[in-house]
Order: sequence, then structure tokens, then C-alpha cells
Amino acid sequence: MIRRLLIASALLIAPSVLLAQRGGRTQADRRTELMDKSEIPKGVDIRVRDLEDQSPLHLLIDKRKDIKLTDAQLSQLKDAEEKLKEKNAPLYKSADSLIRATRLTSSSSDADKSRAQSSRNTLMEVIKTLNESYDAARKDAVALLDAEQQPKANELLDKQKEEAEKFFRERMRR
Repeated sequence: MIRRLLIASALLIAPSVLLAQRGGRTQADRRTELMDKSEIPKGVDIRVRDLEDQSPLHLLIDKRKDIKLTDAQLSQLKDAEEKLKEKNAPLYKSADSLIRATRLTSSSSDADKSRAQSSRNTLMEVIKTLNESYDAARKDAVALLDAEQQPKANELLDKQKEEAEKFFRERMRR
């Protein structure tokens, strides 16, 4: 009796399991407006957050254990970081609006493309100004460190600068 019940249940369940597992056309195969990439805006692929993350003070604070910062040095760096953020706030705002202005869709006119190129050039100038601000902050921050901490800090900052240059070169080409 149990044997017959198992056979009957297997015959009833097996077709439904096999039907579910057979695959076939899924939603991912279909073209939908949601997944249509032709209208995705094209332009520079950076965010304001990417610009903020390039701050040398931010890096030194994050790597405080590697550099072995004292509490007093950490406090000074945090104060300097806040001042730097306040000083660069207008640059971040203009960068944000310029990043949006560089975005184009496939149906953009020549005038839109020209405006986007102009915005891109202006954005590059804003980034250059930010980098100059960061270089000045770097000099001041390294001056706060003692002789043992400076080589490690300079190594980390040089590596960050190289990575940032590579990152922005790649992202500004698009």
C-alpha cells in the first residue's frame, strides 16, 4: 500500500517539478523599457563623492593606525578636514551641476553635445582647482607629522594621487 502511494505521488509530482526546471524564455531575455540602455545618459562617470574621497586629510585620518597618529594629531587633522570641506563646498556644488550637465542621451542635439563638452572642460578646471587645494592641504598635514610618520604618510598619499589620476583619466574619457 505504501509502495503504491509513493509511486502515485511520484507520478503526480514529477511532471510539475520537471516543467518548472525546464527553463525557457525568461523576463531577462525580453527587451523592456526598464532595461533599455540606449537612453542611458552618457557623460563623465564620476560623482562628487569621488572628488571628496581624494582628500589627503581624509586618507590620513582613515589610515591613522598605519601612520600611528597621536590623539592630538588626529584632532588637528579632523579640524583641518572640516575647514577644507567648508572651503571646497562651492567647488563640490559646481562639480555636481557640471557632472549633470555633461550627461547626454542618444537623442541629444548638436547644441546639447556642445554644451556638454563645454561643461566637461569647466569640470576639468574645477577638478584642477580641487587638486591644488588638496596639494596645499597635504603640505600642511604632512608638516603636522613627526619625522617617523612622514615617510609612511607620503607613501600613502603618493599612492592615492596616482590612483586618483588613473581613476579620473578613465572616467573622464567616457
